[in-house]
Amino acid sequence: MLPNTERSHWLARYIVPNEHIVRSWLARFPDFEADDIIQEAYVILSEADISNVTNPVGYFHTICRNLVIRHYKKAQIVSVTAIADLQNDSLIDQTPSAEDITNARAELRFLEDVVQQLPETCRYVFIDRKINGYAQKDCARRLGISERSVEKRLARALVLISRFYGQREKAPHNTPTGLTRGNKRLS
Repeated sequence: MLPNTERSHWLARYIVPNEHIVRSWLARFPDFEADDIIQEAYVILSEADISNVTNPVGYFHTICRNLVIRHYKKAQIVSVTAIADLQNDSLIDQTPSAEDITNARAELRFLEDVVQQLPETCRYVFIDRKINGYAQKDCARRLGISERSVEKRLARALVLISRFYGQREKAPHNTPTGLTRGNKRLS
């Protein structure tokens, strides 16, 4: 069981920003108010053990779906289309496919290779500013250079990275490429 502050952060991070997805799904059922179902779902979430939930939006959707089914079971008259909607129920699975994971990892490896080929100071500035999130002033202090120099080296790193990506798009997939300017290799 999560403490209340962790549960609040979990709800704020995963459920609240995606509530509209479930709300739009609930709009297909005119027999109840979406707000009532959402409210009941939050009550259930406040008491549930969410520590092992891997797909929060899917979990929230399942709770709402079960509440809709419960309401229909209590109702004396149920429309056939509502039951059909529940049977054809689908919410887009937000977990990435194996192919998406593989592509993302390949893209990350490619970016890592590109960053390693940058000139040393450009590489350090790029990593500090864009990956570690340091402020320009902190980056300058860490590297012992001026803020203006940080700005110029970051701009140069971004230009070189964009060139590398451009060369990758033009090059055949099995040909090794590197950063080049004219005939000069920049690695």
